[in-house]
Amino acid sequence: MEGSRNWVFLGDSLTEGVGWKRISHVAELAKQMGASEIRARDRGALNGEVKVNTPGLRFWNFACEGKTIESDFEWLPVISTLQPELVVIFRGSLESIIRPAMVSDADWPWWVPPSWRNYSAMDPRCYFSATWWRKAKQTSVDALKQRVRLKLLEARRGKPLIDLDTFVAHETRLIKELRSLGTRVLVLGLLPVDRDRFPGSDEHFKSVNARLEQVAQVEGVEFFDWASQLNGGDFFYRDGFHPNGEGAVALAKILRKRLG
Repeated sequence: MEGSRNWVFLGDSLTEGVGWKRISHVAELAKQMGASEIRARDRGALNGEVKVNTPGLRFWNFACEGKTIESDFEWLPVISTLQPELVVIFRGSLESIIRPAMVSDADWPWWVPPSWRNYSAMDPRCYFSATWWRKAKQTSVDALKQRVRLKLLEARRGKPLIDLDTFVAHETRLIKELRSLGTRVLVLGLLPVDRDRFPGSDEHFKSVNARLEQVAQVEGVEFFDWASQLNGGDFFYRDGFHPNGEGAVALAKILRKRLG
């Protein structure tokens, strides 16, 4: 790998990785391809310095948990400076999970604790602590939260954080901005989500994937339904949403094969 080559990855916690090790398909792909991964959750983390002439293949992981697609536009000046040969967009999972309707209208039942009322506070934990007393507390609290969250979803029809048309509009604009830089753009389809833990989300994800594929075709960029090649194995944490270590390795292999 002679010369400087930059690949950029945009997304949420599924791309950034979870846990202190930040296990993700990007980190695993970097290992498989002998690339270096640079993580930055916001532009300030780069201290205003982006070295574009460093030899070798570098992965710029600009993903951040809890931030939706609108935040990706903040990275455009940096991406323009990097002049990447590839930008991978893995967006839509965070935006499209079906949440209790109360997240949108704030009409919570009085008995729901205030600290549970943000969009992700009642999401199932990915894993529990190895320390027995912490695990006991986390297990009991998580079980209670899941009962409450599912009850709220049954009481009223849930909603995604961003409606499909608005999300597609943001995705389209982002692709156009990236295309103007002359870079290759790859749009990744959403991965499956556990139907029992996230009722209604699985069907909505299929609708999102269909629209993403349509947008990619219209805008002249690539769309990759990598979930269709994820066969066998236990690839997700207990939340049925975030890929675990085995899933990260499998997804990296699938992506590497696609990218050649």
